[in-house]
Amino acid sequence: MTINVVVADDHPIVRFGIRRLLEEREMIHLVGEAGNSSELVNLLAKSPCDILVTDFSMPGGNFKDGLFLIGYVRRYFPHIKIIVVTMLENLAILRGMLKLGVHSILSKLDEQSSIADIVCVVADGSRYIPAGLATRLHDSVADDTEIDASKLSGREVEVVRLFVSGLTISEIAFQLSRSVKTVSSQKTNAMRKLGLDRDVDLYHYATRTGIT
Repeated sequence: MTINVVVADDHPIVRFGIRRLLEEREMIHLVGEAGNSSELVNLLAKSPCDILVTDFSMPGGNFKDGLFLIGYVRRYFPHIKIIVVTMLENLAILRGMLKLGVHSILSKLDEQSSIADIVCVVADGSRYIPAGLATRLHDSVADDTEIDASKLSGREVEVVRLFVSGLTISEIAFQLSRSVKTVSSQKTNAMRKLGLDRDVDLYHYATRTGIT
């Protein structure tokens, strides 16, 4: 059985590393690579693919990134199984990925030598979540920052992430195809849920919890 794989990441060196690891397994065929959302969607539309190995934060392109892009792929390419390789550690975002149907979440901080094995596991229809992450997701005794973060909706998390990355409310509204009023309300609601009053506190919170 041949497993057709697409790799997406805005850093060429990351794509190179993943490609080299996947090429070690004969049954894995690398269909192509993408550096932004537009390249990814075009590639998926033209080339048969079983597995998408993608970063979460991948700026550039016309289809945004993050939860929006994952949702788009799940909606328009429902047969493709998704493996996310990311630096993010925030549980609210990670839960959001799983709710959208992501089959595996891997940390860029971990050893990736087994990624070919994980691709094979996911191709067989199984979900693979590393033990450490699974424990964090199911541990009822989470710390305060994790509990607070879990109060945010996926849309609120996206707004916070883009805001602390330096975008204005208007720029976020344009990127997410929402009204300025909606984005402003989502930012305000997120800060209220987190008990934060100032933008600087939101920056500090995002840095501490991984929403960057």
